[in-house]
Amino acid sequence: MTSKYYAHSIEGKPPTDWQLLDKHLENVSELAAGFANEFNAQEWARIAGRFHDIGKGSLEWQAYLRYVNGIMDEFSKYYTGRIEHSIHGAKWLYTNSKEAGKLLAYCIAGHHGGLPNWVEDEVSSLSARIEKELPESRYIPVPPEYEKELPFKVDEPDRFGFQLQFFVRMIFSCLVDADFLDTEKLLTPELWEYRGPYPPLEKISRTFRISLDNLRKSTLPTRVNNLRETVLHDCLSKAEEKESLFSLTVPTGGGKTLSSMAFALEHAKVFKKKRVIYVVPFTTVIEQNAHVFRSFLEDDAVLEHHCNFYPEDTDWRTKLATENWDAPIILTTNVQFFDSFFSNKPSRCRRLHNVANSVVIFDEIQTIPVERLKACTEVIKELTLNYNVTAVLCTATQPALDYTEEFGSGLKRPIVEIVSDVQGLFNALKRTEIENIGTVTPCELVEKISAHRQSLCIVNTRAQALDIYNDLPYKKEATHLSALMYPAHRSRKIKGIKHRLLEGLPCRVVSTQLIEAGVDVDFPVVFRMSAGMDSIAQAAGRCNREGRLDSGKVFLFRFEDDYAEGFFRQTRQSAEPLFEKYRDRILEPECIREYFLDYYWKNQDNMDEGGIIQKCNEAVTGDIQFKDIAIFQMIKTTTVSVIVAVEPEAVSLVERLKFSGHSTQLYRKLQQFTVQIYPFQFEEIRNWVEHPFQGINVLRSDELYSDETGLLCKPPEGVAFFG
Repeated sequence: MTSKYYAHSIEGKPPTDWQLLDKHLENVSELAAGFANEFNAQEWARIAGRFHDIGKGSLEWQAYLRYVNGIMDEFSKYYTGRIEHSIHGAKWLYTNSKEAGKLLAYCIAGHHGGLPNWVEDEVSSLSARIEKELPESRYIPVPPEYEKELPFKVDEPDRFGFQLQFFVRMIFSCLVDADFLDTEKLLTPELWEYRGPYPPLEKISRTFRISLDNLRKSTLPTRVNNLRETVLHDCLSKAEEKESLFSLTVPTGGGKTLSSMAFALEHAKVFKKKRVIYVVPFTTVIEQNAHVFRSFLEDDAVLEHHCNFYPEDTDWRTKLATENWDAPIILTTNVQFFDSFFSNKPSRCRRLHNVANSVVIFDEIQTIPVERLKACTEVIKELTLNYNVTAVLCTATQPALDYTEEFGSGLKRPIVEIVSDVQGLFNALKRTEIENIGTVTPCELVEKISAHRQSLCIVNTRAQALDIYNDLPYKKEATHLSALMYPAHRSRKIKGIKHRLLEGLPCRVVSTQLIEAGVDVDFPVVFRMSAGMDSIAQAAGRCNREGRLDSGKVFLFRFEDDYAEGFFRQTRQSAEPLFEKYRDRILEPECIREYFLDYYWKNQDNMDEGGIIQKCNEAVTGDIQFKDIAIFQMIKTTTVSVIVAVEPEAVSLVERLKFSGHSTQLYRKLQQFTVQIYPFQFEEIRNWVEHPFQGINVLRSDELYSDETGLLCKPPEGVAFFG
């Protein structure tokens, strides 16, 4: 019997050209060790790599490999069907090194199917799989000597369980990425070649500074631009400080986006960081920021990764980079970032090790939902404590994330503010006067909006936005914005708004809070329905944004019969008592901090929805329930996707979909024409919806989609809007 064991076959090639098992294990172990070197765990990852595929060293698996390639030889008598190979290394390490081996066993057993639960059932659980009899593996490498002490700091004893499962997850990331890469290089070398080297961060930083300096030279020395210079100066100065947790508190319009990137690139250069990751809450923000950064950086340095981004069919470099985030500049969303740190799937976890030794900018940090806050702060804590990450918490409304007795989920490590004089900056950048006009009727509000040539009204629900819009006179001068417009349609509307504002034309806009999510518009007057203080600040950021007026006007209002529920009720209850106390300085940091302290105190028992962190902390014994932890979702998916095919491009894509089947590329392109609605709303339009494939809903009816208001529904009594 031959002594050669193979890891992978190559289609159309004889076994002599296949990849030897020993070679694959060596390649993966060295790659994984290199990845884990960023957090001092290289020997742990090296062992995971050496043992992950030893199950392929059984006669039964070698027979299976030959069988699927149509080869009949001396191994044929050992063929027993498909053989699971991933549990062998897990069982060997667990048996021979109970504690350290158990942690590595999760990684090895899950490197194809996902990190398992320790206890689940007699088939799926890691504990049950380890106990089963397995075909003998004739390939058992000699494990290298390594320090079995865990290579991370334990800052708080009650966090040890979270830290333990986090560490396993990071080793898992190193292993699966190394395994994918080595296999890709062998089996699809034409793809491997697209993973070329990226420009180094130092070169990217130089390009950015040249572009930024050119912009500064061409910018008029206005009061706002001078203050933006102050912010940039503070960012570059603080970039040389060896801290791992910063805040950047800048009023809306203060140049936060470019200054934060300047800080990140300079800090990365000084402290040898590998990449910059820019995390934003909304796709509208990321698309805008991506456009800005690409105009300042080398285009191939920036990777945009979110649900609405689809690389061209021939752009394999970008497609491959989204798998493991190995580009130097990453732009992604809260959903992509935080969901990955609680997932158990190889495809989601694969990128995690590339977060280590990075600068991570969390833009609009205050938008993290309160019920996800504990999970997100735990991730930030651990990355900055043990994985050489520098985190920057950016916002105009800093959400008081530091630990207090009243806010036990806060960050205990000192948060270093980058801006040298936050209060002074807010005073200097004050461009609006805020007035609380109290309770008004819808008719009175319409009159007030109409009295101004250019004005923006932001309300809390879709129904409110539509009702006010419908009552506005001079519809040609008015625009309605809603999430019931598909993204491509909404983008056209926003482009039209910006044009009318720039040309000084009449422009009255009624919108839900979606316009507060990074949409750069500049109105002289804004009306904002009573809401949380962060929402009010964002609304004010759409008023006199460029400081062209001596002062813009923001009017706060509420309706007498507005019985807000849930989120809107809670945030309003924390904000409204401060309107009188901070009458002339509602947007100042002291007021914002008092608002968040009250809001977080009221929701202290609500910050770990689903008990995710509790499940993580229960891993203290090493019995980790990875599949149970993976139920975490940054955003609950309780809506139904509907493709609105009423314009030629969308119709063409739907027709291509019929012939292409389940095409990921087409789905991504169709997201520009997709709206999200609640299940009860979907029931109202079900009769007008086509289903070319299971789970795909297409609406073609012009009757149910308005160019003014977006998606409509048509109950039996007639056409009506659902909001």
